Amino acid sequence: MIISRRNIVLGGSAFVLAGCFDRPWYEENAQQKAFLDGLQVLAKPALASNNPLRLEEATKKSLELAARTGAFTDWQGILRTVEGNAQKVAITIEIGPQVSLYAFNDWALGMAGAVADLFSTRSRESPPPGLSDPAIAALKTFRLNERVTLSGRLGEIAGSGLFDLTNLLGKSDADNRQFLQVPRFVARIETLAATKKK
Repeated sequence: MIISRRNIVLGGSAFVLAGCFDRPWYEENAQQKAFLDGLQVLAKPALASNNPLRLEEATKKSLELAARTGAFTDWQGILRTVEGNAQKVAITIEIGPQVSLYAFNDWALGMAGAVADLFSTRSRESPPPGLSDPAIAALKTFRLNERVTLSGRLGEIAGSGLFDLTNLLGKSDADNRQFLQVPRFVARIETLAATKKK
């Protein structure tokens, strides 16, 4: 069978073009894409303005966006860090370009400072963990920098009813700017699974 040079060139070009139109992994879930787009819409003009009041307002609105997003299902992420042990685990999962979720089961470690103190004065109940038992079991099967599928909730810290104010309490303009450039949100992670290759 003879294959012409023209067919090879055209076939190769089509393959390259098809690759150009693949969506990035963090845009495969519509809710995740909407959340990331919303963050970008808030951050870009505030960062460009160099105005401390706009930076603070954009930071507050970013946290409000997370609270409105609430529960999420089948988001894609990359497991970046795992710290501690099975009882006091803390993880960071990148869910978009320089956007991460942070989940932890040790409140003293994860929320040292004003927010932990505020919670302890409001309730005698133990704060719920940021990672479910099935999520911790799944963590044992992953490597760092592996792509994962996750479900859980944003907005309230580990379902406690206490909003994530850690980025607003006593933070400077530089802290607000850094948060808008590299946002990290506290989340409750219910399920983790290895992402199936397509």
